[in-house]
Amino acid sequence: MKRITAMLPLVLTLAVSACAENRNILPLGKDFGNSTTHNLSQHIINPEPVTAGYGAPALDGARATGAMQRYKSGSVIKPTEESL
Repeated sequence: MKRITAMLPLVLTLAVSACAENRNILPLGKDFGNSTTHNLSQHIINPEPVTAGYGAPALDGARATGAMQRYKSGSVIKPTEESL
C-alpha cells in the first residue's frame, strides 16, 4: 500500500502532463491531404467506364484495317533492321 501511495503523485503528474497542449506544432492546413487524394484518384481505374460496351473505335484507312486483321490473326510484321 505504501508503494501505491508513493507512486500516486508520479502517475497523476504524468496524466496531467499528457493533457497539456503542445503549442510548438503548427496546425494543419485546410487542404492537408489533397495531394494524396489527387494522386490516388489518378491511379485508380474505373471498373465500369462510361465508354464500356461501345465496341472497338472506328478505323480509318487500309493501314488501320490491316493492323486490326493482323492483331486478330496473331501474325506480326517483322520490323526492318536499322543500319548504323
